[in-house]
Amino acid sequence: MTLKGFLLLLATVSCTVTGQVLMKRGVNSLAALGLKNALGQPAILIGAVCYVSGFVIWLNVLKILPLSIAYPFSSISYVAIIFASALFLGEALSLYKVIGMVCIIAGVFFISRG
Repeated sequence: MTLKGFLLLLATVSCTVTGQVLMKRGVNSLAALGLKNALGQPAILIGAVCYVSGFVIWLNVLKILPLSIAYPFSSISYVAIIFASALFLGEALSLYKVIGMVCIIAGVFFISRG
């Protein structure tokens, strides 16, 4: 994997995680969920922009890296989401979540070797 490919993957994961956390924070602050309410919530709008930006970066990743490397690496976003949810949303970090994260990281490591 090239440095450019790695950095693009990291940017994709970062945008995806940021977008998800912001959208979650935004919907948590809504009294009622609806398109009008959602569009009036800045955290949701900024989160959606981050998420779409991650998608655009992802297209560039697909252009330069094999899918069999890029897609498994994108699962690092699951690990980052768990940490970000604990840090920014106050969600619990359980032993089972930590075990799952270790499995994901190990899987990405082994796939990147092959």
